[in-house]
Amino acid sequence: MVNKPFIKTGYLGLAVIAMSIALLFVFPSKAPSLPEGFMTPIIAFEFIQSPDEVFQMFGGNDLAARTTMKDAMDLGNRLDYVYMILYSMFLLLFSVTCKKITRNPYYFAGAGIALVVLAGDAMENIQLLGITANLSAGDITPYLEPLYLFTWIKWGGIAMIFLVLFPWFLRGGLYSKIIGATGIISFILGFAAFLNRSVINEIFALSVAVMFILMIIYCFTFKAQTRGHV
Repeated sequence: MVNKPFIKTGYLGLAVIAMSIALLFVFPSKAPSLPEGFMTPIIAFEFIQSPDEVFQMFGGNDLAARTTMKDAMDLGNRLDYVYMILYSMFLLLFSVTCKKITRNPYYFAGAGIALVVLAGDAMENIQLLGITANLSAGDITPYLEPLYLFTWIKWGGIAMIFLVLFPWFLRGGLYSKIIGATGIISFILGFAAFLNRSVINEIFALSVAVMFILMIIYCFTFKAQTRGHV
């Protein structure tokens, strides 16, 4: 009997994909104004840096545009609590499965970082909801510095998990090595985005999405009886 130890993690991954698609229809697909280099409103919002950027992004003095953007962002960020649990548990279970197969406690690092990512994402959303709740009053500065911290705990943590998992993917076949290389590229892009907020942030976010898809497919194709990776 073929043993597929990642199969349950893969099913969780399918839930991640389903929730990702749902959020695409919830979060606004465009905004009145976005910081230079950004194309995706929610990505821009997470990496927003100044009250003026927030003000322009949410439509400036256009109350109708502001209300539309605010309502969509708030709904998306509330639903995102479900999403963050799904994707962080996917990363945690993937890491734990690697540990079970190799018996190497090193992979517990990925599981631990996944919990930190979950906490960071939850705190990030608190800041985002705080910003939208105080748009009219204009007192959003207290939320911006913590937002920067928690956003990078989340995104940086995800990139770190890819780095932790690199040895696992490196030992496998061609597809496995492609995933490993994608993870390294994602980590490098994340570091570049951290140093210079720009279009690189969008490319980094896209690389993370690609990495998740590759890993989810891997969960259904890896067969433990071959001992190698597919």
